[in-house]
Amino acid sequence: MRFFIGLFYLITIFSSCSSSKNELEKDIILPSITCRDGFQNGDEEGVDCGGSSCNSCTSSGPVIPTSGYMSPTTYSGYNLVWSDEFTDTLDTKKWSFHKGSGCPNLCGWGNNELQYYTDKNHSFVDGNLVIEAKKESISGSEYSSTRIHTDNKFEVKYGRIDIRANMPSATGSWVALWLINKDYSIAAPAEKWPSGGEIDIMEYLGESKNKFFGTAHFGSDLSNHKYNSTYYTTTGENFDEIFYVFSIVWEEDKITWLINNEEYKTFTPSNTNGQPYPFNDEFFLILNLSVGGNLPVTPVASEYSAYLIVDYIKVFEKN
Repeated sequence: MRFFIGLFYLITIFSSCSSSKNELEKDIILPSITCRDGFQNGDEEGVDCGGSSCNSCTSSGPVIPTSGYMSPTTYSGYNLVWSDEFTDTLDTKKWSFHKGSGCPNLCGWGNNELQYYTDKNHSFVDGNLVIEAKKESISGSEYSSTRIHTDNKFEVKYGRIDIRANMPSATGSWVALWLINKDYSIAAPAEKWPSGGEIDIMEYLGESKNKFFGTAHFGSDLSNHKYNSTYYTTTGENFDEIFYVFSIVWEEDKITWLINNEEYKTFTPSNTNGQPYPFNDEFFLILNLSVGGNLPVTPVASEYSAYLIVDYIKVFEKN
């Protein structure tokens, strides 16, 4: 905006000093001032946010909730076999990074996502892992974020998994807390997906702050890909306001999804519609915050950065 106004002043001065009375002055058309013009105008507190007419600006950093559900530390008949409390650094004995845009074999990470994953978009605040999705141009992508996984470091087959987390608020953000077959590879994704199975403990879209969904993906090959998905809508505080605990209880031939220890979905071989049931194998964990893609609406750039906050992950197996 300053460029256009400055240009207007220069032309006005030049015109007033001109000795020619017949020289035509050209009108300068300035861009309209709106909450989507990409400038900080009037009484806006930031670019396209704040002030008397635009939406409130996002906070300058993550706000860690002080309330929400806390899962039990023990369960009858189970032993804790793996956990991460996310104190101050990412434990590289437990986690690795998926980096980049997924190309050349899984561009857009298979979902037309807009972010580029780095090993830098995470931090630790008050004993919580914070994954940040930022609006920035990086290697041809419009956003950056982080995706971590336990491939070749921890695989699990059956048990109970609890993840205590708080969701982002930004429109177009997409959280996934999930598991995929131990033999899955980004270098050759179709070789083991969907045939190897995918268990989405939860997925959440930033524009739908009071709901999330749990899903099982399966099918003998890509042409036979099937999924079984169930939405859960909260009657309490939204998922971006407090902590919730997202869980599965995984047994032979049965997976049960829970929210704050309340069951809301089950899946068994009877739900595969004739396709093979792949969920009696070892899987590894993935946590990611993506932006845009096949499921969310178009992201609103001024609402970023967005934050996924994870307090802990605990994996229990039966005695």
